[in-house]
Amino acid sequence: MPRWDVSPSGVGSVVSNVGEVVKVLDDILQAYGKDLEGAATAAGTLAPGGASGEHKGQTGLVAAAIAEFIEGTAKELQFIGVRVGKSVNGAVEATVAYRDGDLEMAAEVQRRASGLVMPDMPAGWKAGRL
Repeated sequence: MPRWDVSPSGVGSVVSNVGEVVKVLDDILQAYGKDLEGAATAAGTLAPGGASGEHKGQTGLVAAAIAEFIEGTAKELQFIGVRVGKSVNGAVEATVAYRDGDLEMAAEVQRRASGLVMPDMPAGWKAGRL
């Protein structure tokens, strides 16, 4: 029969590593957002003379496409963070339940063992001796 082999300290180590990766991922996503903003700004406009003066605030086709791309992928990017968080929390909760189950089973075995009654043994018999 297969058995579980879960190491709470091992799970803790993996969760810690995932936390470090998530911090890096957050930095990457922030830089990604700034890069897209920069690309949209640098893309310019179709207005004569650019997006300054009387045409201030107008964007070009590329900037509009980048904005649409950002809007279309924002939920997917948020989903990554949410899914990672839920996965890590699930792993921690499962490990705690596993550990608690082990402790409950050990306590039950000890409780049952302490309830055993020593039978009357012949005179001269000592425990631990055959």
